[in-house]
Amino acid sequence: MIPGLGPSDGVIHIQYRPSKSPSQYKTSLFQDEKPLLLTYFAIKGLGEVPKLMLAECGAHYDQIAVVGLTDQSVAMEWRKRSQNGLLPIMSGLGIPRATPISQSGAIIRFLADRFGMKGKSVHEAAMADVLYETAKDIGSKVETVCSVNPEKDLSNAKEPFALALRVVKMLESMPNPIDGGAALNFGQIQLLYVLMRCEARRSGCVKENLGEFLESFRLTMVNRSGIGSYLKSKSCFPFTKGELGSEGYIYSSGPLRRGDIKSADL
Repeated sequence: MIPGLGPSDGVIHIQYRPSKSPSQYKTSLFQDEKPLLLTYFAIKGLGEVPKLMLAECGAHYDQIAVVGLTDQSVAMEWRKRSQNGLLPIMSGLGIPRATPISQSGAIIRFLADRFGMKGKSVHEAAMADVLYETAKDIGSKVETVCSVNPEKDLSNAKEPFALALRVVKMLESMPNPIDGGAALNFGQIQLLYVLMRCEARRSGCVKENLGEFLESFRLTMVNRSGIGSYLKSKSCFPFTKGELGSEGYIYSSGPLRRGDIKSADL
């Protein structure tokens, strides 16, 4: 059960309807396709990178935000329908409602392929995936990145400080987020989320421990039109205390009003 949303454990239906979709992304529905439906818990977690991708490309979609111990009969029986019995799950855009796809990585790669967020060539797509996996590696070391005055062994590629230097080289050959018309890739979005997690946990740690380049990247990304609008909206769930190094699924910013988050005015 996720506290902070009132006494009800009912799901929350959120509609995301951005006012514009950047022309560099392919967001139009094909004939007879159903709109995208994403189901995940009412937290950031494994659902946030797909949502950041959708915000960046200005896609219209709905989310079913599950609160916790929800009666499956009023939550689309997601445990039975999920391929692995877990969340997130996604349907629409050619994926049948009855057999949604699961696994966050599979959803991310599907969205990248569909919306044009994997580069313009086989090589660019592969490099986007390399960045995606490398960003996840840094994400597994958030506690180290957020520490004060850590010992930085730049020769150890398994540690986040050496990885950060390699990420900078990767980014130099990828679309520049300063360009509002650039089509970003899914690896860049994954990296953004990792940096957001670090910065939320200890302000200033990205610049201090990962360098000015990645801090500049983070600031530029959060100010992209679609991403910036989403992050400022009330439908963007705050980090939980657990995600910030404490315990539990308690919102770090305090309780939320359900009525405020049911429609994303982007």
